[in-house]
Order: sequence, then C-alpha cells, then structure tokens
Amino acid sequence: MNYGTVSNQFSSSKAQPEAAVGIIVCSRPEESLLLIKRNENRYDPWSGHYAFPGGRKEIVDTTIYQTCIREVREETGIILEPESLQQTCAPARAGRNVKAPILVQPYVFWLPAQPAITIEEKEIARHVWLAVDDFKDLNNHRMAEPQPGMIRPVFPLDDYYIWGFTYGLLCRFLGVDQELVSA
Repeated sequence: MNYGTVSNQFSSSKAQPEAAVGIIVCSRPEESLLLIKRNENRYDPWSGHYAFPGGRKEIVDTTIYQTCIREVREETGIILEPESLQQTCAPARAGRNVKAPILVQPYVFWLPAQPAITIEEKEIARHVWLAVDDFKDLNNHRMAEPQPGMIRPVFPLDDYYIWGFTYGLLCRFLGVDQELVSA
C-alpha cells in the first residue's frame, strides 16, 4: 500500500479539527475505498453527497480519533481496531463554499477484506466501494456542474458524483493530479 500524503493548503496548525473521517482501504476483492452517500437533508450542506464515513466531534469524544471511530461505527457498523490505523493525515478544510467551513481530521485504516456494512438509515442513503484503479484512471473523471453555477472536476458514480472535499481528499491521497482533469 503506497499512498501519498494528505495535506491541505488551508490547514492551520493553531486550529483544532472539529470533525474526523475514516478513509477505509480494503485489498480484497480488489483495492477499494469505502464511501457513503448522505441522505438528502435541507439543513446539511453536504446533503446527498458521497463522502468518507465520519462527522463532528461530540461531547462524548475525548479525542478527534475517538470521533472518527464512533462515527464510522454509527454510520457503517464497522468497528475499527487500533491496529488497522495506517496513517494520520494532515487536517483539511471542508466546506469552502458554505458559510462555516470546518477543519476535518482524516485517518487511514486498512482492512484485508471488505466487511459487511450496516448503514445508519437516518443519515446514510447507501454505500459504495470505490475501486482505487478506477479513480486513478483520469479517463474516468469529468468536469461537471454538481450544483448550479459550479463547474468542478468530478468522478461520476451511478447516481451522482464524487466532488468537492471528498474528491480533493481522494486526489491527494491517491496521487491524482486534479489539474489534469480540468485541462
């Protein structure tokens, strides 16, 4: 497993992450990453988007790492063991196009095979296993208008796109040059 580092030019060493996501990598049946699709919710700026499982820190969480473990379990039913943690990435800003962007702490976990998923139906519409090789192939990327007036590089899925924060995080993590998509 050889992935790039995940950093973000908008990170601030003084700010503390307010949320965490789990980048879950599995090697069987093929190298893939787990994504969830959020339910439609008019109060959620990421409504209907594909994302890594995760969410905001709550009072019960003493660390942002605990936030990640709790959110992954709540949203997918996956119980992540400490030995599956492979990398702690640099925090990155999410929501550049919303009123209140937040600092997100990504963690990378490796599992030998895709586990059974039990989605949390109040928040999550579905899950997908994204094949790493498919995402690395620039021929699979497009420029699209995921929201009115916003032309962005995207990775199309059956019912929507991976775009925005999750797309950028995937590109940095897998070493995909976003500039080549928009060229």
